[in-house]
Amino acid sequence: MAAETGLLNAVMTGIVTGSIVALGATGLALVYDIAEVPNFAHGDLLTLGAYAALLVNKPDTVPLFDVLATGSQQVGVAGAAVLFVLSVAGVLGTVYHLGGVRALKGSWWGVDVPDGVALGVHGGIAALVGAAVVLGAPAFEAALLFSFVLLGAIVPLLESLIFRKFREKDVELALMLIVSLAVAFVVRFGIQTIFGGEIRFYTVETTLPFLGGQLDVTLAKFFDFFVVNEGLILSIQETRSDDPLQLLVMQYTWLELAVVAVAAAAVAYAAHRWRRNTVGVVGPRLAAAIGGLAVLAVGAAAFWGGANGTVPDASLFSTRIRTSPLRLGIIALALLMMSALHYLLQATTLGKAMRATSDNRRLAMVRGINTRQVMMSVWIISGLFAAIGGVMLGFLFSSITINLGFNLLLAMFAGVILGGISVYGAILGSYVVGLAMEVGIFAIPGLSATYRIPVAFVVLLLVLLVKPEGIVGGS
Repeated sequence: MAAETGLLNAVMTGIVTGSIVALGATGLALVYDIAEVPNFAHGDLLTLGAYAALLVNKPDTVPLFDVLATGSQQVGVAGAAVLFVLSVAGVLGTVYHLGGVRALKGSWWGVDVPDGVALGVHGGIAALVGAAVVLGAPAFEAALLFSFVLLGAIVPLLESLIFRKFREKDVELALMLIVSLAVAFVVRFGIQTIFGGEIRFYTVETTLPFLGGQLDVTLAKFFDFFVVNEGLILSIQETRSDDPLQLLVMQYTWLELAVVAVAAAAVAYAAHRWRRNTVGVVGPRLAAAIGGLAVLAVGAAAFWGGANGTVPDASLFSTRIRTSPLRLGIIALALLMMSALHYLLQATTLGKAMRATSDNRRLAMVRGINTRQVMMSVWIISGLFAAIGGVMLGFLFSSITINLGFNLLLAMFAGVILGGISVYGAILGSYVVGLAMEVGIFAIPGLSATYRIPVAFVVLLLVLLVKPEGIVGGS
């Protein structure tokens, strides 16, 4: 069997694909569920997020910005000033969308504070973000941060300038769909005007300053997990040379893994019970997560036994799960964003207002909920998710094109519909779609990657035939 075609490897790839789809589908579901907009422009918003990162990552490739660049990844004083101003404007603009000048003065905080204090805090945060972007350029993290804050301010403009106007006229859903399609084309051709229509490539730094020297962060190119009768083997390889270099081999027996898992579960349970009955900054769920992860790390080190090990032969490739730091980072970042959204929806006043607005917008207004602020919050969150999804998608494919987000739009809609047109349903549906796309290609001999989306829609149709309301719909 070929090295890259194991079922477990296809499942891993499906989880990565599902994470990207989920980042886009979450924002799509929020906007539809609360703001009542079937936003066909959402795919192009992901594209905008991916291209915005170019201003920091490769400024000389942006036609309207290249005069401010001193090299492929460097900007002059004028370019740094522009990035700083845009970053500051992104942060302050995001806050402004929550309630105008009153929001900048702290009206959205939920507590009474002097106007000067609120303005100072907002200005300070904006300045710190701007400094982080300028000083961090051209690092990948700085580019992601810049795209994050910029789309957090740009995307809500669609609500205030366009969609709110139509919603206040009580237009039909079909007309709102047409409006979103028009916005999609405007955004796409706007991106093409500013950034050009060529295929672009990000530049990723291979070294970072560390203890007075340089640390090669790409040295561990691939992580290979092999499932064998005795247990689990982890192999770390550097593959940039013609002859791959084996950096590290670790092997764990099933008994060792079971001991670590039981210990992690016990510590997590104990931490949860302890924090549930006490008052502190760290909540019970976070305490459980931290405790469990700490035990996993300690257990992995305790049973490691050194760096020696036997590299599995080709006969075990069918059990190989190949991944990389980038893929693991995408999964971790997606889970972090969705966990933060879950906390927002379930444990904050804004989250309760969002859920009430979703259930019945008019009743929420009668109960005194500021539905306009809720709508703007939803669009801001949608923009933040679009920014991260777009940049991650670009790095995953190693390139970006003008149709980057549009090509993923069908998969995002499939995830939303499959899940049952809700935020949590969209997350679950997106991972089902991602797994269907990758595992389907593996399971059907001779099927090329071109058929990923059709396979996902076949799964969608089969699920809807059995449960028309979606996986979690109606529950």
